[in-house]
Amino acid sequence: MDWTDLTIVISPADLPSAEAIAGMCISRGLYIEDYSNLEEDLELFGPVEVIDEELLNKDRNIAKIHVYVSPEENPSEYAQFISERLKAEGIPFEFESDQVKEEDWANNWKKYFKPVNIGKMLRLVPTWEEADDKVSPEGIEADLEGRKRLVIDPGMAFGSGQHETTRLCMELLEDYVDKRTEMLDVGTGSGILGIAGLLLGAGNVTGVDIDALSVKIAGENAKLNGVGDRFKLICGDLAEDVQGRFSVICANIVADIIIRLLPDTGRLLAPSGVIIVSGIIDVRLQDVLFECERCGLEMTRVLREKGWCAAVLRRKGSR
Repeated sequence: MDWTDLTIVISPADLPSAEAIAGMCISRGLYIEDYSNLEEDLELFGPVEVIDEELLNKDRNIAKIHVYVSPEENPSEYAQFISERLKAEGIPFEFESDQVKEEDWANNWKKYFKPVNIGKMLRLVPTWEEADDKVSPEGIEADLEGRKRLVIDPGMAFGSGQHETTRLCMELLEDYVDKRTEMLDVGTGSGILGIAGLLLGAGNVTGVDIDALSVKIAGENAKLNGVGDRFKLICGDLAEDVQGRFSVICANIVADIIIRLLPDTGRLLAPSGVIIVSGIIDVRLQDVLFECERCGLEMTRVLREKGWCAAVLRRKGSR
């Protein structure tokens, strides 16, 4: 099937806001080209002998957001929706459009997804790089630095671990997960955060996503990492179908959805538990803080990277 690749061309400085706007259209993530920090990003991978010439020649002064529209949908409706909101935010942009085959856009980003260390305890390895990634003598669960290896194939679900919002969440999980942790991952996508929680020592994780395909992919990724028996998955809207109490609740979504989720956390959060939220562009952090106050929560910690924020929330007065 031929899909429409609707591409928004903007300045890299406007990427966080434009990405949030484009994300309102779809449920399975976006393909983003931003080469403004290419040299810095390449340093994350350590020594690299060969760099694709095409990659090195990419324009550092623009960013592109690809929105893929299925044959059953109308690309002009997407373009109008995004255009109106970009104009309202004062963001200059151009549109490009092309036809692509589903198998092309589902796979063409993989050449840029390489193993990378995250935080102090995790190493993220895509399935197609697993065979070439160095492992310890103890097996595939840890690399030579003693990190837990998280093997991931995001497929068509959001959550490759490349995005700042996901990385910030994984770094925070290191500080709040232990063997007593019962964790809830809302908007689980590829399952990456729930699997990270289990590899970091959590007892059990419940993951929920409104997209049935994401739930399927998350289950497959959990099995890849040997934690499928401790990862319960639910297909549903936010936490409305979830029961129980959790010491860690994680939600890597967007500000508006986090605001809709927070009132539900009262019945789900254990007395001394924490909520880790991410996917918040910096200009929306105050909106989330306002809803925290309304729900009896306080923001005790914030991490920031490239215009994105991740925060730790607690019940007021709890520690």
